[in-house]
Amino acid sequence: MTRVLTLIGASAPILAAVIYWPASPASATPRPLLADAAIIAFLGALLVLGAKASRWKWLSWAAWVACGGLLGAMAAGPLILAPWFLAASMAFAVAAMIGGLGGLGGILRRFAVIFTAAFINFAFLWPLLTGNHIRATPAEFRALDLRANALLSDVPLHDIWVFHLRGGGDERTLADTWAALSDRPPTEMNTTVAWLVALRMAIGRLSGWDDDKHFDAAASYVHRLTDADRSRSSEEPGTSHGLFRTVYTFQNEELVEMMNRTAHAFFCRALVPVEDGYRMYWAIYVKRTSWLTPVYMALIDPFRRVLVYPAIVRSVERAWSRRWGKDPH
Repeated sequence: MTRVLTLIGASAPILAAVIYWPASPASATPRPLLADAAIIAFLGALLVLGAKASRWKWLSWAAWVACGGLLGAMAAGPLILAPWFLAASMAFAVAAMIGGLGGLGGILRRFAVIFTAAFINFAFLWPLLTGNHIRATPAEFRALDLRANALLSDVPLHDIWVFHLRGGGDERTLADTWAALSDRPPTEMNTTVAWLVALRMAIGRLSGWDDDKHFDAAASYVHRLTDADRSRSSEEPGTSHGLFRTVYTFQNEELVEMMNRTAHAFFCRALVPVEDGYRMYWAIYVKRTSWLTPVYMALIDPFRRVLVYPAIVRSVERAWSRRWGKDPH
């Protein structure tokens, strides 16, 4: 009976995903992807149950690797379905626990395996799905005629991400990119990103890193704006948006800053017309505020560069294509 209930628990989320699929915003994704995921999930459940019924413990490890690979594939694809597959993976975990696979230590080792498999599979599939041209060089960005290049000349340019926004017609602005994201912000369009952002915000609240006391108004770059910059900005410089404050908002360029215990960071978005549509640059500048800045950036950069920003790039590109142009993927 326990095995039957475990198999049902692992299968139910998969069936729910199949039922939910026609109404999904990601319905443009080929159905064979879902079929493959369902097959892997069912095989994973059977492997775990087989491991309990036999002495072939490698079957259990294979099940966890398969489950991790499944989650990694879904992370690189239509993450709107990821909660269903996460539920399935938890059902596999229950099956593994029932199988008596080494107690708590064995369970933790298997969680490490599933995380590693998901991460590797995501990192492998992402370039295949999106292409490798999602980051720009500092030279390319500094060659653009942008106010940020002069205003932030004394701040290190940490990295630059590129959004390829195909189609859209003439005279699109940065406001149009937000219009394409009217349903949800990019950090909520991808489950992995949403979880990581929620974790970071929770850590910030508990540690006090993001307290308002860390924002030094005198050090804000708003004070470096000229009268012409202020009159050109469509939003009042210094306007607060949670952790971020607007420095300026032009028609096709905007700059916001964030100052907390970890760093004084700036985020510049710029929209540039190109032959097949538009190219949006998202540059991140990081200014050191204490010894914590390089340590903090070193810790979060692997997640930012492999998971968070690539997922945001793809989410924005897909939202743009649905609203303004032909889907680039």
